[in-house]
Amino acid sequence: METAARATLSPARSWGPRILLAAFALVSLWLAAAPAVAQSQIVLATVGGSPDWLLGVFRFAGAQSLASSDAGWIYYGVLMLAMLLYAGLVWQAQALTLRLVWTAVIGLHVVFLLAPPLLSQDVFSYIAYARLGVVHELNPYAYRPFDIPQDPVFGFAGSKDAVNVYGPFFALLTYPLAWLPVASAFWVLKSLAMAASLALIYLVGRIAAKIDVEPRRAVAIIGLCPATLVHVVGGAHNEAMVMLIVFAGIAVSLGVFGAARAGTGGFVSSLAIGVKASAAVPLPFMLVAARERSRMFLGMAAGAALTLLTALVAFGSDAVGAINLISSNQDRSSRYSIPHKTVDGIDWLFGGVDRAATTDVVRGVLLLLLVALVIYLLWRSFRLPDTWIANAGWATLGVLVASAWLVPWYLLWLLPFTALARNRALTIATVVFAGYTMAITIPF
Repeated sequence: METAARATLSPARSWGPRILLAAFALVSLWLAAAPAVAQSQIVLATVGGSPDWLLGVFRFAGAQSLASSDAGWIYYGVLMLAMLLYAGLVWQAQALTLRLVWTAVIGLHVVFLLAPPLLSQDVFSYIAYARLGVVHELNPYAYRPFDIPQDPVFGFAGSKDAVNVYGPFFALLTYPLAWLPVASAFWVLKSLAMAASLALIYLVGRIAAKIDVEPRRAVAIIGLCPATLVHVVGGAHNEAMVMLIVFAGIAVSLGVFGAARAGTGGFVSSLAIGVKASAAVPLPFMLVAARERSRMFLGMAAGAALTLLTALVAFGSDAVGAINLISSNQDRSSRYSIPHKTVDGIDWLFGGVDRAATTDVVRGVLLLLLVALVIYLLWRSFRLPDTWIANAGWATLGVLVASAWLVPWYLLWLLPFTALARNRALTIATVVFAGYTMAITIPF
């Protein structure tokens, strides 16, 4: 009787979570396909035109309502429905089979690969910087897309007034794309974003099995998050590449694929800084919790030195300042960042405040709180090494909360740590914060 009862409750017979997953898949399909319409307000790159290659294979399913002034509210409403379904899936992931979770993850990754570039023009900025360096022989760390207005990528690119803020490894990786037509370069970058995301999810699943964390839940937290699907894959951002390198080093240091190698793991993880400087956030936690700290430190130092040397040799001193992405963005402010919204609240309560001065004070307070939090979490990771993944997650969440520049794809910095943390509070905080950030970049 007990065996029969357990079989009744087994994942293979849990129809409620399966229905939830099916509903999530249908909603996600709409999120991917509906924006494929000329002059779409959700495909921001249509400011440069709406060619077939940009809108992709879902043109037959494009919703004209997403080319109207109401597009933002319509898309946001469906996106919030997806977030609610995602929260339910995270809670019920253990009632699904790992094969079913992976089938959904891979299938939806392919769907968003085929979608047009959603809610961002950054992928065309990647191409513009490559074309600056290769086609126009201009240093992308000293020149901007504005300097090549005649180039075919110019109309589609975002951040036209900014020099390259990505690391030297990523810049060099994109250079061969400069010889391709813009359309081909775009789809190559989308394919790389999807491949990197799937590889990251696979690594996290392997690490989860190594440290006795439920793999179904870990895979679902990253692979089914709307931020991963809509922004990282749909928008072809390089966040998956960054975190893939970080977690490849973590996997090596934990011995996921053989003997644990602290030095090699530290070296590999630190190379992610050469793609984006945000990769530096979890490294101190990885280091202080390591059994062989000296070897890991030397590995990380070697990786950092290689990144710096590559930047100087390939791009000169102009590239050095661009390595620090986090601080370089703090002179800008997202209207949905926590510092910005805090100032909005103060202004609403008291009225007539000096926004510039108040913003400086709010940022200063949040920075002090962040420093205190990081120090405490590093101490805790040193004393209790098994907690370092959760501590890195909380620190990453703290960075996102304190940052003046916040966009939804930055959630991928946090999701892998949440997936592996065995910390319910961090999971809840991550899902809630993910829901909050979904409003950012929506054209209301």
